[in-house]
Amino acid sequence: MHKPTRAVIDYFEQINQHPRCSKQEQQISRWLTQWGGQRGLTVLSDRIGNLIIQVPASQGFEKAPTIILQGHMDMVCEKDAGSAHDFFKDPIRMVEDGPWLTAVETTLGADNGVAIAMALALVDNPTIAHPSLELFFTVDEETGLTGALGMDPGLLSGKILVNLDSEDEGLFVVGCAGGRDTTIRRPLAFQPVDRGYELLSVSVDGLQGGHSGLDIAKHRANANKLMARLLDAAMATVPLRIVSISGGTRKNVIPRNCRALLACPGDQAAMVASTVSSLADTIRNEYLATDSGLTIQLDQQGPAAEPCRGITEKDSALLVELLLALPDGPIEMDAQLPLLVQTSANLAMVSIEDETLSVITSQRSSIPSRLGAICRTVEAAGRLAGARATTDAGYPSWPMNRDSALLQRCTTLYRELFATDARVEVIHAGLECGVIGAHCPGMDMISMGPTIENPHSPSERLYLPSVEKVWRLLVALLESFGNNGQ
Repeated sequence: MHKPTRAVIDYFEQINQHPRCSKQEQQISRWLTQWGGQRGLTVLSDRIGNLIIQVPASQGFEKAPTIILQGHMDMVCEKDAGSAHDFFKDPIRMVEDGPWLTAVETTLGADNGVAIAMALALVDNPTIAHPSLELFFTVDEETGLTGALGMDPGLLSGKILVNLDSEDEGLFVVGCAGGRDTTIRRPLAFQPVDRGYELLSVSVDGLQGGHSGLDIAKHRANANKLMARLLDAAMATVPLRIVSISGGTRKNVIPRNCRALLACPGDQAAMVASTVSSLADTIRNEYLATDSGLTIQLDQQGPAAEPCRGITEKDSALLVELLLALPDGPIEMDAQLPLLVQTSANLAMVSIEDETLSVITSQRSSIPSRLGAICRTVEAAGRLAGARATTDAGYPSWPMNRDSALLQRCTTLYRELFATDARVEVIHAGLECGVIGAHCPGMDMISMGPTIENPHSPSERLYLPSVEKVWRLLVALLESFGNNGQ
């Protein structure tokens, strides 16, 4: 392995010793603060917990502009069903599998731990000459860009920012979608389950899931939508009542599993099983190319035992119809960039808490007015079902700056280093660049990073040769800002 790449991976392994689920970044923050202090670097933090580590310029680079290297401290904490891993205390167990780095039973956390590792390794390498640097590490990016939204822009002096949170080497991201989340809540009517009713457990499992922005156009199944189809088909023939339902784990993750407990007349349980089995075969065939591990299972739990309560037939049907009605997946493609999703929705989470239905959906769009429109569509569906629907303020999109001097410098360097052109794209995902740019007008920004596949799922993996290429580009970029290269 390329020696600097090994240094990056070694740092990444150290980072993965520290719990860092979203909103739980205290340990990794303390470790980074100690790392900076041990090197005599100034470490600043704002009220929300973001860190800025100030690194002085190398000799001969004192007049060069300050460069901000930016990433986020938190990670999406997803694990395989049945895994005993405890994200609050257990380290992520990394495994090198040929050219890929993976994790055992969990998300790897390369999104975005590898960005932090790369920044630390750059600073620790005495052979690399660079301008003054600001290592800007934010908190709680994965659950709504909270750190960037609450940042103190006065702590940053630089006006050139390299975000290291992209996941496809050879791609420069220069714009992104904005996003907003909608919460739908409705009290449900419950009553005791009648004697003679049978309890049935239905599960949808084994889906690939993935990032609700980057992967939304990859035709992957949404477990919550599949469950709605199954229940709708069963309710068309049998008077079913829902006892419980739970699907999805994160707002920005395509749901990989959903479970429901149903009550039906005991003499009609076989009919429900037959309906579910028949539709399950159809659904599996629909998703053979994208979700080959999809499983749909119905288990008979036996007669309902007292005191068992379930949602009334009327509210059970209303719940299913709401899930069917809510938009999910790509809504509209970009008119100028036809391969880019312009607007999308993700039916992210559904649960019943204290006899109240809770549904959370996530909407994205590169056009603010279209984002507002799809949010209104989601709210309308909720209100038609008699629910209360509220949408948060979300985060802004990042419009492309076609005159970016940083983009021109990066594309030139990439061509010189690798004898090919990098791709330049706007992506359908939320990046902190949009928020940072709103806080810091005039910031010239670009996003890049090594290749990461299947982020936000236990299948996440990092392509090690891409780490070397991003490293080489970053070194060349920093060195190009010498006093004569401003």
